[in-house]
Amino acid sequence: MKPGSNPYEKMLAEGRTSLRPENIKAYGVQRFLAKQVKRGPLQLPKLHFMDEESRLMDELVAEEARLTQVGH
Repeated sequence: MKPGSNPYEKMLAEGRTSLRPENIKAYGVQRFLAKQVKRGPLQLPKLHFMDEESRLMDELVAEEARLTQVGH
């Protein structure tokens, strides 16, 4: 993380007494990414769907594509 990018330090320097929600979220994302870069690519678990779930999702995607072509 770059020096001075800590929202808590910025808050204190600006004379404020609390962080904004967007600053808390941004700082959390920065910290997560800084740690993750050291570990390498993020490993996501392989998701296994039941046949019924896959069929339903295929139907929903096809319906959305059909509606997009029709212009609704």
